[in-house]
Amino acid sequence: MDNRLQQQFPMKQVTSLGVGGPAQYFFRPRTPEDIQWALQFADTKGLPVTVIGYGTNLLVLDGGIPGLVIQLADSFAYARVDGRELTASSGCLYSSVSKLAAYHGLSGLEYAVGIPGGLGGALFMNAGAYEGEIGPLVKAVRFVTADGQGAWQDGEYTYSYRFSRVQETGVVVTEAVLSLRPGDPEDILAKMNDLQERRRCRQPLDMPSAGSTFKRPQGHFVGALIEEADLKGYCIGGAQVSTKHCGFIVNRGGATAADIMQLIQYIQDTIRRQFGVELQPEVRVIGVP
Repeated sequence: MDNRLQQQFPMKQVTSLGVGGPAQYFFRPRTPEDIQWALQFADTKGLPVTVIGYGTNLLVLDGGIPGLVIQLADSFAYARVDGRELTASSGCLYSSVSKLAAYHGLSGLEYAVGIPGGLGGALFMNAGAYEGEIGPLVKAVRFVTADGQGAWQDGEYTYSYRFSRVQETGVVVTEAVLSLRPGDPEDILAKMNDLQERRRCRQPLDMPSAGSTFKRPQGHFVGALIEEADLKGYCIGGAQVSTKHCGFIVNRGGATAADIMQLIQYIQDTIRRQFGVELQPEVRVIGVP
């Protein structure tokens, strides 16, 4: 057994919310071949496989995650620029990919400068912010399965709001080629700095959270609905509706995943009752209670 394969790994150590039970097996690959080995190991043992990045849009339940967790993070990070194309691995921080593009005078990823998490997670959920998203930029996606390696070319990586083909196919994405456009480096950096300042002013970056808790319902803004429902600062256990931005649930200290799930449910019930609006979680919930 590979010595990087850990058992009963505490997932609270690798999630931005700082909650969650242990993973039965936990593996950090360095190469696509490592990923294929891990998938084959899981097949042999009959284990389910969960792939995560930096744990920034993730709620791991208190009972932990059965099977194998593969983390694509800093041990699986590389990137390069060739003309207008930027190729980066799933383990790259999305914000770092944005900064690399800016360094080379390439525009299109400015919106990503403040998004936490990795490129793999961005591809998984078609991440976006401030009217930008990754889907339209994708030229090719490379991936691994237990049987080998493959790729999707132009148009084969399909996506919609907070959804991509990756969610349906179960492949492990290893890297993507992004097609960007030339821009003035000073203009690119100015836009990135502006977006960073907007985030600092509006989001609770000083407290553990998983980013925006809910997807935006058509015709509404989540934070405004929750504040109008008088839930600003509302707590269940150690979980709290942020007093800075009501679209975020924060861990004010000692929260459990059960606290956070109960607060999510309470918010959903309240918003449905008061406004007739169904809120769907944007945070990815995995594991067993």
